Amino acid sequence: MPVSTQQTPSEAESNASASTNPFPLRVRIIQLVFLTIAVLTTLGLAYWQWTSWQSSGGSFQNLGYAIQWPIFGGFLIFAYRKYIRYEKERLRGEEEAAVPQERKQAMTEIPDDFLHDLHQAPRREVDVSRQDLEDDRRRRARGGVAPKKEGKK
Repeated sequence: MPVSTQQTPSEAESNASASTNPFPLRVRIIQLVFLTIAVLTTLGLAYWQWTSWQSSGGSFQNLGYAIQWPIFGGFLIFAYRKYIRYEKERLRGEEEAAVPQERKQAMTEIPDDFLHDLHQAPRREVDVSRQDLEDDRRRRARGGVAPKKEGKK
């Protein structure tokens, strides 16, 4: 008996969503639980700093931290969303998942004629001795005599 290879619409939809989701459900749940705990922690720290600022011993530093902690929580959400987007791009087979589309199509090699003039320019010889490269400032500062440079009068 031949087996039918046709899928019901619900099976096709679940397969399509599975192909666009880069992580199994268990991993995704763990990631979201961790993200929720991290964001709630930043909000709790913001509340703690806010109450410290309102107390008699609070300073403007506490107010600054009370403002910064929710911003950190927002950054965690932003970073997680970017991470998921990059993983989806990588799953689709893109080599450079985190690179914007306009950068992917930009020139990546230097044209042959770009440095053409530098290769044609005549090279001049430079006479550099070891004494020219030595740093004798400390020796001179201590009163020592700097060695004379050879070949120069």
